[in-house]
Amino acid sequence: MSLLIAKQISKTYTASSWFQSKKKEHSAITNVSFVVESGMCLGILGESGAGKSTLGKIALGLLPPDQGSISFQGEDLYRVNRHKRKQLRRDLQVVFQDCYSAVNPRMTVKQIIEEPLRNFRRLSVSDENRTVANLLETVGLTINDMNKLPNQLSGGQLQRVNIARAIALEPKLIVLDEPVSSLDLIIQKQILDHLKELKEKIGLSYLFISHDIAAVEVISDRIAILDKGEIVETLDTSNMYACTHPASQKIIRSSL
Repeated sequence: MSLLIAKQISKTYTASSWFQSKKKEHSAITNVSFVVESGMCLGILGESGAGKSTLGKIALGLLPPDQGSISFQGEDLYRVNRHKRKQLRRDLQVVFQDCYSAVNPRMTVKQIIEEPLRNFRRLSVSDENRTVANLLETVGLTINDMNKLPNQLSGGQLQRVNIARAIALEPKLIVLDEPVSSLDLIIQKQILDHLKELKEKIGLSYLFISHDIAAVEVISDRIAILDKGEIVETLDTSNMYACTHPASQKIIRSSL
């Protein structure tokens, strides 16, 4: 069974202002379909305004589509009851672009990583400490970072903390929404290499959303090109430079 299946999902926003008598509709995504298999990374590549953020929110169960369905582990995210959705959320985690706004600035690294553990698991204090220490080691940090606050960490370090939090519950799928775009190139490579290593080591699956073809190429098995709210082409990463759609070719050329 496929892990995540999107079928013909569409989302339209309605905008209006006090001086306009008529509301204007804007299609964010239209008839988008894709599949994420267990153990793979599907990259969603598109320019600014292509609909990537909307697609990510729908995939996470945060924004219901107007049409179509999104299924995770065989369950429709928008048709299950609240209890079932909470169960599914354990296996579906996210790492956002802005590592600082994704955390509570008053919480220590330990408290940030503990949060999902306390929401979903009942561990003793010693087991909780051991789990947090192991997670920090997994993402390339140390036990010395445990009691630091977010403002005491670099952007790259804090993004590693966010990754540690995301993998704390051993999820089946992580949605990576522009997770490295705010970092410098050296740190970007470190984070991407680490995400790839985690994928291979513990069998994580990713939906990797980005405008950066170089980042998508590093980690993705397949790439779906999103243009003006539509997926215009899906390719194996090894064959991405053989794309045929004009929008795909434009994005690929921009990286050369």
